[in-house]
Amino acid sequence: MKHNPYSSTKKGAASLYVVIFATILFGVITLSFIRIILSESSQSSNDDLSQSAYDSALAGVEDAKIAVNRYYQCLSNGGTPNSCGFDTLFDTQFGGDCDDFKLKGYLGYDYEGEVLIQESNSSASSNSNNSDQAYTCVILSNVVSDYRSTLTSDTRTRVVPLGIGATDLAKVKSVEFRWYSEINGTEFKNLDHNGALAEANQSTTPPTISLTLLKTSATFNLDNFNTSDSGDYSTMVLLPTASGGANTLSRNQVIAAGKSNKTNDSGVPVANTPFQINCTHNEFACSVTLDLSGEPSFFEAGGNAMLVVSLPYGDIVTDFAVTLRDASGNIIPFENVQISVDSTGRGNQLLRRVESRLDPADIFFPYPQYEVELSGTDEESLLKYFWITANCWTDLGTCANNGRL
Repeated sequence: MKHNPYSSTKKGAASLYVVIFATILFGVITLSFIRIILSESSQSSNDDLSQSAYDSALAGVEDAKIAVNRYYQCLSNGGTPNSCGFDTLFDTQFGGDCDDFKLKGYLGYDYEGEVLIQESNSSASSNSNNSDQAYTCVILSNVVSDYRSTLTSDTRTRVVPLGIGATDLAKVKSVEFRWYSEINGTEFKNLDHNGALAEANQSTTPPTISLTLLKTSATFNLDNFNTSDSGDYSTMVLLPTASGGANTLSRNQVIAAGKSNKTNDSGVPVANTPFQINCTHNEFACSVTLDLSGEPSFFEAGGNAMLVVSLPYGDIVTDFAVTLRDASGNIIPFENVQISVDSTGRGNQLLRRVESRLDPADIFFPYPQYEVELSGTDEESLLKYFWITANCWTDLGTCANNGRL
């Protein structure tokens, strides 16, 4: 037989094709792995820089707390806002820019453009800034567009002053209250049409809220708050519901909530039951507007008012916000009620910006959480007496005169 040279050539070409395709395949796999490694390395580096920038911004917030504390200490020692450096520290409107880095001047920093974050170095006698961290801008304002805070099991009550500063309280025609922000939970599914909890797990359920609206005139008596029908206070229990509720309470509903003979808008007596509030998936899950429009003005000029926000069942954490609006729906800012701290931090070339809220040191008084609170030790005890009798009588008199002699 004669040897066919073309047969060997064909076998060699097939082997060459296999080698080429295998090389390409392994090359693609290798490049894919390299790309993944580089991507993960870049993401990890960006995460580290982002965290460094965030930490730098928080350092700016901490310095702001020091400055605010010094300011209020100066006021408590008899100083005036001008002598204590109010204009040096605060912006008089919400928002601003860093053309004038007020915090840096107030604390006496001499850095140009930014405040470096120094790292403690135990092996050297001085600090270093190897991570290249700094906060580049911190703006403090005593004027905020809304009041924001958090309710927890430890702090179940917040008192929000409504009539502090230059704001004319009589201009307030509605109070908007929102609670359970997306920080607390992004979804909730265990609410039925009656607002009751459909499941035992409440981790994604907006909590029930109690609102108490207190108002005063230029002159008032504390006895007004002991009379249920005085109209100087109203307590509303807000019960979240997925459907069938409302998002606005009328002026009559707010007033009636503070009376023993509660009626609806038609004047028909109704049971003093919680208000069901529709909850949706927005920045805050639940929102209700207290519509106080009408004449005469709900709040009196020269008077004062407070909104007491309470968490009746303290097993859940919830953020909340309070906004005041005038007759045209425009926002009436809070003045000298809460301080906004707008801080921008830098980690290398990456920037992050955070906003925090500080309550001033002179926030009226610490509001009691309970009427009676015992430590639980053996030395403390509570003794109460109860009577069950056909004739209403107490140690101080009869029920006809409310137990008074």
